[in-house]
Amino acid sequence: MVFFSMSEELEKWHAPCGIFCKRCPGVKAFGCKGCREQKGQIRKFPVCKTYECVTSKGHDFCYKCNDFPCEMLQPIVNFEIFTPHNSKLYNSIMIQKLGLEQWNKICDEKSTLYYKGRKIQYGGDKLTLEEKDPQMYKKKKTKK
Repeated sequence: MVFFSMSEELEKWHAPCGIFCKRCPGVKAFGCKGCREQKGQIRKFPVCKTYECVTSKGHDFCYKCNDFPCEMLQPIVNFEIFTPHNSKLYNSIMIQKLGLEQWNKICDEKSTLYYKGRKIQYGGDKLTLEEKDPQMYKKKKTKK
């Protein structure tokens, strides 16, 4: 039986790039056990270039690198089957800000907001799971 320390167990499900692995489709689709345990490679896919970069520099997370943020964390719209990739930068910054243990306590809620959340009215509003008011965008009558 293999025993992990608390930080090793936490890191197992938080990839070096910031992805919360438990929400990645690869966990179900390919039986992935997390980027770190798989050494950056799922099945016969190429080894993740971000994983190679981080580990070659001796870091456990991208945010510890002097080049952070870099092009490897660039979000991409046309990669929808791997939607967690667009959360890398936000997650990395939150891990840096809160620490992995604190981030781990809220990341499931935050990833639910990422997948299902919406803005109620304006761009700067917090994400919510509430429904939008259907009257919000109707043209209002102006007073004369």
